[in-house]
Amino acid sequence: MKIMVTGGAGFIASHIVDAYVRDGHEVIVVDDMSNGNEKNLGPKARFYKLDICSKEVAAIFSKERPEILNHHAAIVDLRRSVEDPVSDCRVNVEGFLNLLEAGRRNGLKRVIFASSGGAVYGEQTVFPADESHATDPVSPYGVAKLSGEKYLQFYCRQYGIDGVALRYANIYGPRQNSTGEAGVVAVFIKKILSGVAPVINGDGKQTRDYVYVGDVVEANRAALVKKISGVYNISTGIETDVNSVFKMLKQFASAGVDEKHGPAKYGEQKRSVLSYAKMNKET
Repeated sequence: MKIMVTGGAGFIASHIVDAYVRDGHEVIVVDDMSNGNEKNLGPKARFYKLDICSKEVAAIFSKERPEILNHHAAIVDLRRSVEDPVSDCRVNVEGFLNLLEAGRRNGLKRVIFASSGGAVYGEQTVFPADESHATDPVSPYGVAKLSGEKYLQFYCRQYGIDGVALRYANIYGPRQNSTGEAGVVAVFIKKILSGVAPVINGDGKQTRDYVYVGDVVEANRAALVKKISGVYNISTGIETDVNSVFKMLKQFASAGVDEKHGPAKYGEQKRSVLSYAKMNKET
């Protein structure tokens, strides 16, 4: 199959590109390199350096006519979305719409959309949350991801495109950016190995469901082959607080850094853990 992967030079999607290439698919990568890394680009995928909000997107779809869109390009920093919701909306909502419009005019058959379980559910009332949990996002990032799911649903109904939204838990693994605000595992590892105490936001008792990027890749491979539709959590079902993450990494590194806390960040949930039972059952 011919697959377009947006954000394909980034942390998660570059691993997906590698897997799709290994599986024998023809892969096109679209990335504006604002968060991508040239080292993540494999030589067997065609690369277009392009903003997904650009009018040039239509020309790429017209030229390449991919059957599948795997959409990962996004502003992924929740805190940045709180500070600048307009930019978040431009990329995470309008950019996705630009892709959907170009795709449906050029024979697109299926969309795999990277959503966010923690962000779209908001403060959970059930632990772990399954896909039937109420969606009540507490950040513009969560609102944008939920909007993306709804727009995808519309395009599936209106134009007969198959679609699936994968609601990711908190992903960690190789190639994750260790210099930004997002990606606590990578940020903590870099700080600890440098002998610097990472700042834990608030009391550190906030919990997350940490899932390895390799498992996310397998979910994206399954979404391609099994032709599942609707929304699916991609998670471990295991709840871990930030203080525990710090202590485990400190122990593994045999580091002497102290636990350091800073102010809590607005828009962050207190607890987040997701059930993967639906994905496990249907794939």
